[in-house]
Amino acid sequence: MANDGKAVINDRYEIVQRVGRGGMADVFLARDVLLDRPVAVKVLFPEYATDPAFVERFRREAQAAANLNHPNIVSVYDWGRVGNTYFMAMEYVEGRTLADILRSDQALTSAQAADIASEVAAALAFAHRNGVVHRDVKPANILIGSTGVVKVADFGIARAVDTAQEANLTQTGAVMGTATYFSPEQAQGGQPDPRSDVYSLGIVLYEMVAGAPPFLGENAVSVAYKQVHDQPRPLNQIILDIPRAFEAIVAKCLAKDPTIRYQSADALRDDLRRFREGADVGALIEALGGSMGAVTTVMASTPMSPSAPRGDAMTTQALPVVGANDALSNVATPAVGVPVTGPGGTQVMPQVAVPQGAVLPPYEDDRPRRGGGYVIAAIIAVLALLGGGFALFTVLTGDEASTDFTVPNVVNLSLSDASKVLLDRGLTPVPLPVAKDGVGDDIVYSQDPLPDVVSRKGDEVKLTYNPKKAPVAVPAIQGLTVKDATALLLTKGLTLTISEVRTDAAIPLNQIISQDPGGGAEVPAGSAIKVVVSGGAGQVTVPSIDGQLQEAAEKLLKSAPYNFIVTVQTEVSDTVEKGRVVRTDPAIGAPIDSGNTIVIYISSGPQQVEVPDVEGRTEGEARVTLNTRGLVVEVIYVDVPAGSLNDGKVISQGVPFKTMVDPNTSIKLTVGKAVAATTVAPAPSPTPTVAPTPTPAPAPTPTVAPTTSGA
Repeated sequence: MANDGKAVINDRYEIVQRVGRGGMADVFLARDVLLDRPVAVKVLFPEYATDPAFVERFRREAQAAANLNHPNIVSVYDWGRVGNTYFMAMEYVEGRTLADILRSDQALTSAQAADIASEVAAALAFAHRNGVVHRDVKPANILIGSTGVVKVADFGIARAVDTAQEANLTQTGAVMGTATYFSPEQAQGGQPDPRSDVYSLGIVLYEMVAGAPPFLGENAVSVAYKQVHDQPRPLNQIILDIPRAFEAIVAKCLAKDPTIRYQSADALRDDLRRFREGADVGALIEALGGSMGAVTTVMASTPMSPSAPRGDAMTTQALPVVGANDALSNVATPAVGVPVTGPGGTQVMPQVAVPQGAVLPPYEDDRPRRGGGYVIAAIIAVLALLGGGFALFTVLTGDEASTDFTVPNVVNLSLSDASKVLLDRGLTPVPLPVAKDGVGDDIVYSQDPLPDVVSRKGDEVKLTYNPKKAPVAVPAIQGLTVKDATALLLTKGLTLTISEVRTDAAIPLNQIISQDPGGGAEVPAGSAIKVVVSGGAGQVTVPSIDGQLQEAAEKLLKSAPYNFIVTVQTEVSDTVEKGRVVRTDPAIGAPIDSGNTIVIYISSGPQQVEVPDVEGRTEGEARVTLNTRGLVVEVIYVDVPAGSLNDGKVISQGVPFKTMVDPNTSIKLTVGKAVAATTVAPAPSPTPTVAPTPTPAPAPTPTVAPTTSGA
């Protein structure tokens, strides 16, 4: 329906203007007429609404996202059907995406990056605790509000797309996580878990300071290959003064093995906080040979993938911070296990391996070393020696007055060796087979009770070990797509690794050309099957040119390796400057054959508005009318007589009504202002003029005729 010419969705959301366009939806700024507040409304492209399974998935994901109520997560208010597609109403955040900021500002400082990533990690940690994995963490989904607040968007949307897009790896990559930012396990078709989001956030951290992500390629398949096999260029080779602690945090996030990364977003956020406060960072201590457990803090357990070992979802307890200098110290201190809660009770978390690429050259820390660390270490060492001496004395003297003794440490021993040690001490080993990646066959990686716990003869000790797996027959996957082959291998407990992407016009894109080992061969469970994948007929990925000037964009698209035939069209945009690229068709990041036709949409500037007629209205009414149209008001007052009908009203407007102008155009109004009546004093009465009394003329003397004497 319409209201004053504006579209209204669901009889509630009045569309104001379009603020963005993504790969599968338009985003509009709208007004919630029921609650009178601004909202962002995302309207899916109709082609995504034709699959009933997709619609149902979208509905469930919208509901799941609506339950994520957190200050760093864009809230989802409502969803429903509009026309032949669907919409979602969300919190409107006034500001820019991190992608826009990086495009304009190139790179951020490590401190700025840590601040932003810390807020993102808080959002991810909350989502993970509620069973939601984002799976598409990237700068375009991170919003920076005008007040500085950081918000993570598109929770659940990425999940909703995987039913509609199953044609090839590039499309699946766009669904399961953009290839530039997704994790190695996502690249191999595995099930992502919270640690996959940690990896993606590590890519974002890297890009924020380096100005570009670590892995780029001509298409999604080549980028996926790099995510699995290549190591990122060390940050200290790009930024010479990058803090070692920050570099160690990023390296730990980008570990190829999920068990080496931060095991939760909370743990990553804690390390980022310590970095910003100038405290010792666990990732750096670990990279220098110390224990990550020494700086872990209390946090809630995080749900993992159902296939992940239970021990990975453990809850750590607070322990004193061990400084990086302490880790480098030559003072010998007894090894202290980190108590954690896992299957079967309290365990010792094994020391985390140093992530690939995180080995840092030795250097001198310019902070003063803490003398207290040496004193404490010395005291602990003395106490350990005294305790050991007393135990040795008891054994040598055969004193059996007390049957109490401590449990030995059998972690990292084979199950048979660990059992023998316990049996020799009079304890009862209880094997618990639980598969765990990164642990050798039949190796004990956890025990309960912990080492050095006081026990008695005959007590049980639970030994959690990684059982040896039976060989698995490799299925024939040649000729399948990467997605289908990955799914098939997963059912056999195997993984897929892309060893080469080969351009071959005769073989469809993402189809497997060859495999190693071949079908029928037997390999250990968990092995990776190497494949050569077709890159299609010289396909390329549409480069990111949004926001570029038309001339520069055309030049890039027409050059090698793209060689596109470029068609230009204009499009109204309230967010993109006139003359710059708004979008492309096919969309940026989509695969397309080299030399094909591509359309670029150039901004013609914001949608013009019609100037309303405000002559004869009061000044207040005129201001409101013009302001609601996005126009600026400038008032000039003119004097009018007291009691005039034009007093306080618009006499004329500088721009005639019905004229189309750009938003924020200044409209000059002439407004009447009554002049106060002035009091005039009465003029003094004039003095009457008295006419002078005329002097009477003297009477004429009569003329007497002379007397005539008698003649």
